[in-house]
Amino acid sequence: MVADYLTSSTDATRLVHGRTVLELGAGAGLPSIVAAKLGARMVVVSDYADVELVENLRYNIERNFPNRLEGVKGNIFAEVSVRTANV
Repeated sequence: MVADYLTSSTDATRLVHGRTVLELGAGAGLPSIVAAKLGARMVVVSDYADVELVENLRYNIERNFPNRLEGVKGNIFAEVSVRTANV
């Protein structure tokens, strides 16, 4: 739904260009990928620390932004954050 809005809104680029975007409960990370492609300065993607979910998220980001994945880390709340550098 968010990705649909970002791809169809005439204001989408203005909303994300040059800004930091945080996606909570990212799943596949589609809204984050769209935001990065629209010019977000930094995108932080977060979701539950399920191994398959995180690997899928990592794959999706690497597929769209080769060699630009900054890191994947878990924390005490069992979340995983994936950040892309200079997207």
